[in-house]
Formats: sequence, structure tokens, C-alpha cells
Amino acid sequence: MSRLGKHKEVKTDNWSVGSKKKLVASTRHKMKRIYVGVLDALDKELSDGNIDKETFQRVRSKILNIGNDQIRNMELELQRYNVEFVAYHVDFKVIPE
Repeated sequence: MSRLGKHKEVKTDNWSVGSKKKLVASTRHKMKRIYVGVLDALDKELSDGNIDKETFQRVRSKILNIGNDQIRNMELELQRYNVEFVAYHVDFKVIPE
């Protein structure tokens, strides 16, 4: 099989599928944290009286729509990749005195 042929092959083994699921979940969580932080800042502006309730609702809705659209786009994009989780282990050596 040519190098390009291997590239086109979608890995379906449990390790690869599980790795992709881990990456999607981790990335989704991080992306949600971005717009949750923005919504928290927006909520503070509302409570400080800097914006009215109608503006808050309109902007909040836009933020959630854009964020959720980007999460869906990221998940679709990741389907095009083969992913392999590389676990790591750190050994801390105890040095006797």
C-alpha cells in the first residue's frame, strides 16, 4: 500500500476510536470553558448595570450559538483525522540522603 493509501485509511481499532473520543471530549470541554468565561463576564456587566436585560439576552444567545456551532465544526473536522492518544508516565526518583 502506498503512503497516501495508508493516509486515507481510517483507523477503527478500539485504541484509535477511544483516542479520538478523548480528544473530542477534551477539546469540547475547553471550548465550552471559553464561552462560559465570556458569559460570566457578560453577566457581571448586567449585574453592574452596564447593559440592559434585553441586550444581555440577545448577546448571550449569539455567544451560545456561535460557540455551539464551532464545537460542532471542530467535531466534524476531527472526524477527518486518525488520532492516537500517547499516554505518558513520569517517574520521580527518590534520592537517598
